[in-house]
Order: sequence, then C-alpha cells, then structure tokens
Amino acid sequence: MAEWILIIITSVYTIATIAICFSNYRSAKAMRAQVAEMKRQYDEENRPRIAAELIYERKMVYSLRLINHGKRIATNVSVAFEQSFLDSLKEYEFRSALEGQKDRMCIIGIGQEYIFPIGSNELRKNPDQVTISGNITYFSGGEKYDESFMIDFGAYATFFSMDSDTDRYQKKMDAQTEELRKISAALTSMSSKANSVEVMNEDI
Repeated sequence: MAEWILIIITSVYTIATIAICFSNYRSAKAMRAQVAEMKRQYDEENRPRIAAELIYERKMVYSLRLINHGKRIATNVSVAFEQSFLDSLKEYEFRSALEGQKDRMCIIGIGQEYIFPIGSNELRKNPDQVTISGNITYFSGGEKYDESFMIDFGAYATFFSMDSDTDRYQKKMDAQTEELRKISAALTSMSSKANSVEVMNEDI
C-alpha cells in the first residue's frame, strides 16, 4: 500500500513538474515574442525615412529632393529612376546627369537632403512628360530599406520658387559687396577732392 502511495505521489509530482516546465516554456516564448516586438517597434521608430519631394528653385530649375525625416543617418543611398521617365526628358544635360547617378551612392544625415535637378522651365512645357517615378534604396544598422516614389508632374498646382539657405546667404553677400563698393567709391571721391585741394594750394 505504501508503495502505491509513493508511486501516486511521484506521478503527481512528475505531472506537476511537466506542467510547470510547459508553463515556463510558454511564458519564456511569450516574453521572447514581446521583446522581439519591442525591438521591432524601436527599430521602426528609430530608423531613417527618406521621402521624395518635387521643388522649384530660383524660378528656373525643377529638382527632386530627397530628405531624411527619420532619426538615423541613411547610408549607401541610391536612386533608380524609371526608364520611361528618363526617356521622356527632352533636355539631354539633365537626362545624362540622372542616368549617371544610377550606380552612385551618398549619405543623408538626419534632417538633411540631397537634390537631383531634373529639368528647366522647359520641363513643364513638355507634352510627352510622364510621371516622375523610381525607387530609393538605403541602409542603416545593417538593415536595407526601399522606398518607391511617384510624382504626377501634371497634377501639381502652381509652383512658387523658394530661396534656399545658400540663396539667402548669397543675397546677404551681394548686399555687403554693394555697400563696400559704395564706401570704396566714396573714399575714392574724397581722395580725389583732397588731391585737388592739395594741388590748388601748391599753385597758390
């Protein structure tokens, strides 16, 4: 009888141990899944995010601007334009430059940008111009990201040219140069008058 009781107790203990192990396994598995999901959410939140925008610069050049809205630096950034878009470009110098960018890469920091000029004012007059489209590939932390873009040029409203920081700086420099030119002219005039007075005094 005692042996049967011992066997029953051992069996119950074994079953309880198995149940505990199974419960621990399920808890560990759920915890690993939770940690993996937290890491995924963190990586998704803290990653580079490159968007493509169409801009109009200095009232003469249309450009595609890539800007990093994310929280990490994007490395090995490359852009592959759709061949149909490139074929529709009538201005050879812009088309050639864009085709030459195919195998080139750059780095775009947080909040920074990279600009691809795509055409002059003639671009919008082109009746055969197709949608500006392509794919952006970039890396960060060992991860590869792909972003496609498609911009219907014909659907855009009126463009308003915006001055860049470089343009504003250039305007300030031009203004300072003009002021220095005026000062130089005034000093030259004063020097000439002084020389004239000196000559007159010598004649007297």
